[in-house]
Amino acid sequence: MGEGGQADLAALLRARLAAAGLEPPSGDTSDLERDLALHLERVAALTAAADLHPSDPPLPDPTRATLGEAGAGRVRAAAGEGAAQPATPARSRGLELPGLAEQARMVREGEVSSVELVERALERIAALDSELGAFVLVLGDKARAEAAERDHERRQGRVGGALHGVPVAVKDLIDVEGVVTGAGSVKLTGNLARRDAEVVARLRDAGAVVVGKTRTHEFAYGVTTPGTANPWDPERTAGGSSGGSAAAVAAGLVAGALGSDTAGSIRIPSSCCGVVGLKPTWGRVPATGVWPLSWSCDHVGPIAATVADVALLDEVLAAEPGGEAGPGAHHSTSPRIGRVVGDDLGPVDPAVAGVMDELCRRMETAGATVDEVVLPLQAARGAVAAIVLAEAAAAHVRLLAETGEDGYSRAMLAMIRIGRSALAGEYLTGLRYRGRFVAEVEGLLAGRDALLLPTLPCAAPPAGERTMTIAGTRVGVQAALTRLPGPFNCSGSPVLSLPAGQVGGLPVGASLVGRIGGDRALLTLAARVEVMAPDIGRPAVHA
Repeated sequence: MGEGGQADLAALLRARLAAAGLEPPSGDTSDLERDLALHLERVAALTAAADLHPSDPPLPDPTRATLGEAGAGRVRAAAGEGAAQPATPARSRGLELPGLAEQARMVREGEVSSVELVERALERIAALDSELGAFVLVLGDKARAEAAERDHERRQGRVGGALHGVPVAVKDLIDVEGVVTGAGSVKLTGNLARRDAEVVARLRDAGAVVVGKTRTHEFAYGVTTPGTANPWDPERTAGGSSGGSAAAVAAGLVAGALGSDTAGSIRIPSSCCGVVGLKPTWGRVPATGVWPLSWSCDHVGPIAATVADVALLDEVLAAEPGGEAGPGAHHSTSPRIGRVVGDDLGPVDPAVAGVMDELCRRMETAGATVDEVVLPLQAARGAVAAIVLAEAAAAHVRLLAETGEDGYSRAMLAMIRIGRSALAGEYLTGLRYRGRFVAEVEGLLAGRDALLLPTLPCAAPPAGERTMTIAGTRVGVQAALTRLPGPFNCSGSPVLSLPAGQVGGLPVGASLVGRIGGDRALLTLAARVEVMAPDIGRPAVHA
């Protein structure tokens, strides 16, 4: 956008703030103007592409889009009996601690105690986290006591949970009873959780032991996690906003952790840190007890070192036992993959595109069919922006009224101001476009097992940078890192990111998009793709 257009958008910002009875922040307003410019560009792209009709209703729940009876049948089938548990991959991605499933087996069969596993995790956190910064709170004494109770239960023959005695971590956006949920903000230093979030309760019911809370970007509104280093290169971002969880898993501090995802916040750090992250179908994993960013775009999901361990966590979080492959899972012998291409991908690092080329070659050699498909990603990004900004501002109304602006960062205040000045028509256009995009995604998945695209258009960018160059184009880091994962928060589709290779010694993630409700089938396919992908080894911060 030229300087003239930027000036016009800055003037529009001031007019909109004034109309809403708001004042722009004092001093330099360039950040606020830039953020609104990006928002308005996305909304303009959405409006141009949408061509909405009166029959297109607002959809706060993307999984309720009208797919036709055949499409609805696929969703019911995929969400019903589920798909087979992914096979354990041949490699463990170099983690010193065993994976989640192996740890659970060892406890169950008496090869190791929960106390020993928890103590080992706490020792690794103590040794490495001063360099890594993955945790904001370590629950050492509490975790030891819980581990001792798990061992007592095992001795009594009461080992019923799939994660009995296994240490895990939880993003500091998610309530853990008796512990502060800080959400990456000084404004919540006294926010003591009175009960476990539903996902934490499910982890405990499965026997897991929570050893700590991992760092997040302020209120999850960001694609970096300040204070957390990338285990592959401390000068690079770990991604965000679930960067603490991804870094903790990548460095082997824990084998599994929880994150949340509103425009890529599970998949972005998973790609940056070389681990596996799943954004489940919207609403399939409960978000009660999780500080909201956008109610209709927020997803809660697992991060682990392997697809098998993500599948185990997913089974617990969704309360959905694994089973035989359900109807519509056509990938038992020769999966069909639609590779997303086209201008809407935006600039992609040629080396990242090369990693995708190689992964497709390997899949085809193994018997898969890969064809090219296009999606209106730009319009879907606009829809997510229109929805998230308005809902995020609404989520902060009470906190802002009770505590004022002190404690919010400039970026967070800018987001709140822009969201408060958002027009109802923009928000409703975002909700109304969902049905169109869901139909596009599900239509491409008719007869295909998954869609494939890079998780990110680049490897992890340098920490602290606001802009970067990709394929000769200067872009904002936040816009670049949300460009490819964000659209699928519009559709609510399940998306899994797994390591697909390296660029310059840094991991590159590939995303597989599945049918709505077809999470278990997607995991089964992802386990096969994982075996085809090259082993990326272990990060520097791991010894």
